[in-house]
Amino acid sequence: MQTAEPKTELLYPHDATMAPPRALLAAAQQFIAMFTGCITPALIFISVVELEPDVQRYLISMSLFTAGIGTFLQAKRFGPIGSGLLSVNGTSFAYVDLLLRAGSEGGLPLACGMVLAAVPMQFGLAFFLPSLRKWFPPLVAGVVVLLIGLTLIPVAGYYITSSMGGASTWSNNLILAGLVVLILILSQVLRWPLLRIAGPILAITVGYFAAGAMGLLQWPADSAGAWLVLPQPLHAGLAFQWELLLPFMIIYLVSSLETIGDLTATASLSGMKTTGVDFWKRVRGGIFSDALTTSLAALLSAFPTSSFSQNNGVIQLTGVGSRQVGYYVAGLLVVAGLLPQTGFVLSMMPRPVLGGVTLVLFGLIAGAGLRMINSQKLGNREMMVLAVSLGMAFGVPSQEAFVAQLPSILQGVLSSPIATGGLTAVVMSVLFLKTEPEAKVAPSTL
Repeated sequence: MQTAEPKTELLYPHDATMAPPRALLAAAQQFIAMFTGCITPALIFISVVELEPDVQRYLISMSLFTAGIGTFLQAKRFGPIGSGLLSVNGTSFAYVDLLLRAGSEGGLPLACGMVLAAVPMQFGLAFFLPSLRKWFPPLVAGVVVLLIGLTLIPVAGYYITSSMGGASTWSNNLILAGLVVLILILSQVLRWPLLRIAGPILAITVGYFAAGAMGLLQWPADSAGAWLVLPQPLHAGLAFQWELLLPFMIIYLVSSLETIGDLTATASLSGMKTTGVDFWKRVRGGIFSDALTTSLAALLSAFPTSSFSQNNGVIQLTGVGSRQVGYYVAGLLVVAGLLPQTGFVLSMMPRPVLGGVTLVLFGLIAGAGLRMINSQKLGNREMMVLAVSLGMAFGVPSQEAFVAQLPSILQGVLSSPIATGGLTAVVMSVLFLKTEPEAKVAPSTL
């Protein structure tokens, strides 16, 4: 069944060529939206696992560096590797719990060793993905994208309500976040193409100035360190434990499912079809790229990378889906990784400002999921798949005491709403949804 593609108000579709200044402006906004997410898993790991200061800085730098490499591979699409889409990479939060477990038992070497040991699972899934595409109809991808947006929205709420110390009050927080949201709304309502492209960065800039006037800008305490950090293979070494292998393999499956949802949303927002052999070749290339970049990251003593959801919100806001922008984003991420001091300005960003931007971006991601779900006729079977998937996603992971008693393998899946709901949608889709026969395609074309 061919699904109707959603109408989007794109200014630059996926293969459009942009003038360098506009492409750089669009890339800067993608970079700002991704920066915090790229380094947050590393920051969480550092807060739990004791590492030397130089190793901490190296881990953060390589998180950005490998994200840049992955973003370039996705956008450029070298043969079977990459999606050819504006897909920005970073460390998926799906890995955080297992990385912390490995780190607490064997430090950074064990975390990186398990990442490398389990990555063949992702390579294998990518290889067979075109044959498995009937398992992932638009409804399943839509459920995953919807869950990604819904689970990220509370993070935006946390940023908005977090105390920044000093003159920070709840009223200041709401004023800053509200100002940012208002500018984003106006950038869409006024319908000026350049204003739409510049909307997020304009909102953040105004938020910075407003926060400065309120006395809320604070220079980071730890601004020391090297001005150049170079990749060092096996910097922390590698270690391995058999009992962690299966849980890591399951999380790779979950991460790949998230990637399918993310790339489906990116393709849809970039004016492309989300059905057919060519689309699934792109998705396969995207997962191959994730697996390849993850392998590089593990060898450089960093964490797995995968496609990020946030950039779909930026595409929706700016109307820019050109993969050319991905080259600029990749360059910014690599430079930020090699020159870590460049990230301090972004780390100064007041949380309510970041919260206002991400509140809109994450809401748009959820909206993209709803649009994908609604792109096909919803009969009784489809509604049951949707209902049970959402029920499982928010019913089971919310019971933390219950999940904590389960075997570690089940914990790795059932502690994540995205993993729980996404896998439920896949299983129910295979069991209950009718699939129409597809035209046979020669294996060589896949």
